[in-house]
Amino acid sequence: MAKRRMRRTGRSKVAGPQSTTDALTEQARDMSVGAVKIATEAARAALGGMQELTRAVADMAAPAARRAVKTASDVARAAAQSARQVNQPTRPAGGKRRSAKRGSA
Repeated sequence: MAKRRMRRTGRSKVAGPQSTTDALTEQARDMSVGAVKIATEAARAALGGMQELTRAVADMAAPAARRAVKTASDVARAAAQSARQVNQPTRPAGGKRRSAKRGSA
């Protein structure tokens, strides 16, 4: 069985005129590499923009969350105080308890 020679698939550094096909292939390859570089740069810029937006939202959300927790705490405290006041019997100013009976009129 005869051995086949492997053709070089890489760029040849041999000096000499290039064929039109080779020139077009090289130009397309360069354009492709450039497009990938531009897409990578655009993706990095978009990621940076999203990170900035996320930080801005977090900076706005944190104080609002603190205010909400403080308000909820104040409401719970007020509810507990009013519940204590309802459960304590009220006495008239003289210190005597009122009778629950109504007088006949």
